[in-house]
Amino acid sequence: MRKTLQVVSQRERLALMADVVYSQVCPYPNRPINMPLTLYLLRPFSVAAPPRPALVWLEGGGWMSVGHAVSIPWLVGFAEAGYVVASVRYRTSGESKFPAQIEDVKTAIRFLRAHATALGVDGERIAVMGQSAGGHLAALAGTTSGSGLFEGGEWEGQSSAVSAVVAIAAPNDFFAQLPYPSAVDHGAPQSAEALLLGGPLAERKPQAEAANPLRYIQPGRTPPFLIIHGDADEIVAYNQAELLYQALRESGGDATLVTVPGGRHTTSPELWQPEVKEEILAFLGRYLSPA
Repeated sequence: MRKTLQVVSQRERLALMADVVYSQVCPYPNRPINMPLTLYLLRPFSVAAPPRPALVWLEGGGWMSVGHAVSIPWLVGFAEAGYVVASVRYRTSGESKFPAQIEDVKTAIRFLRAHATALGVDGERIAVMGQSAGGHLAALAGTTSGSGLFEGGEWEGQSSAVSAVVAIAAPNDFFAQLPYPSAVDHGAPQSAEALLLGGPLAERKPQAEAANPLRYIQPGRTPPFLIIHGDADEIVAYNQAELLYQALRESGGDATLVTVPGGRHTTSPELWQPEVKEEILAFLGRYLSPA
């Protein structure tokens, strides 16, 4: 089901397409409930507008909840800047364990390419951006871009590769953040990581390694990365950004680390100040060249 609503914009008329079904997968395999996965799409109101690069947005929530409409007001600015923005609802850890979440992200990217003409998307220019748990999935989509890993069965024949990645306050190496102070116990049996992997980290080392974006970095294959992290993050240690940045640079990759002084986790106003958004737009503009 699709619903199209006009969005008020200072620069142009935009349309918000809500409840666009991109996957027929049932998040509850043991229940007689069919709950297709959907996305919200921000695009020019005019169907005659030229194709634009796409920006896939992944909301955070500890992989436990995905309010994929929450950031629409913030994302309007990216649509005004020349992107078709897709805010993707992926399966939560309560619905399916890892790697279902990254499989959904890649399915959504393939969907955009399969329907590029109808949606006004330039299928050759797609970036992925996310915050917190969504930033982790964005990083994972980037480091496995073009590898054939974590692919689902829908929209077969389409690529899930991306041209650029923005990872905001993202966890990467689950074990590496355990020694650092945190407002939550990442190693606890009911931690967000444990719910994602199906058990506490101490008992799920192979699964945690499989979820680590750093392990998939390969020279010459990883797209450019913009990593944004507050140095006062009380949930996801700042070292997570440093580890990802260092691994990308050591492989010869194109990576930029933006440190937000005093920035806490994703509810921190410092993390969403206009200067940060300008950094993101400048980065995307270098690699996707919006209209």
